[in-house]
Amino acid sequence: MTRFAPPSNGYGWPRHQLLLLLLLGMIGIAAWWLMRIGAQDTRVLGARERLPDYVVRDFSAVETDAAGQPGRKLVALELRHYAEEGISELTHPRMELFQADGPPWRAQSRSGTIFDNGERVRLAGDVRLDREGDGDFRETHLETERIDILRAEAVAETDLQVSIRSDDDTLTANGMRLWYNEPTRSTFHGRARIRLAPAEEPKP
Repeated sequence: MTRFAPPSNGYGWPRHQLLLLLLLGMIGIAAWWLMRIGAQDTRVLGARERLPDYVVRDFSAVETDAAGQPGRKLVALELRHYAEEGISELTHPRMELFQADGPPWRAQSRSGTIFDNGERVRLAGDVRLDREGDGDFRETHLETERIDILRAEAVAETDLQVSIRSDDDTLTANGMRLWYNEPTRSTFHGRARIRLAPAEEPKP
């Protein structure tokens, strides 16, 4: 009996095998393309997933102590709360840290973040912390780029450069820890540089 060889394309491969290989190659290319597009879509969706749970504009809140007296006041142009991260972000926040005696400390910055339900508030960007003078204390003005305000310890601290001015006296340091409740005290990191204004001569 005479046997006929299957049709060949000149390379020794039967035509149906070549068609099968071509089909498998096209399927592989299509799968790679879909995976690539899917990865790009995942990156785009991931970048858009961080949305706040709620937004409060013209935010204002006052904390009181056990006696019902105001302890801290926080206002901001906008508050954005992220429940999964456990934080709230602030736009142009301002804080008042009230004292039992004397004027409060007033803080402001470009942005802020509330951690641990307010146990720590971080102010960032052109931070200023000021206190007006009274009969017992001179006015004080503090500037830095970031500061953390800790509720339980009544502390304001930073590990960045800080500049303090009181009347014409100035002090700069590479970090600071300030206990803002009475009695007010502070420690400074690294080498503090102090410039004292010359004392005025008594008038005759």
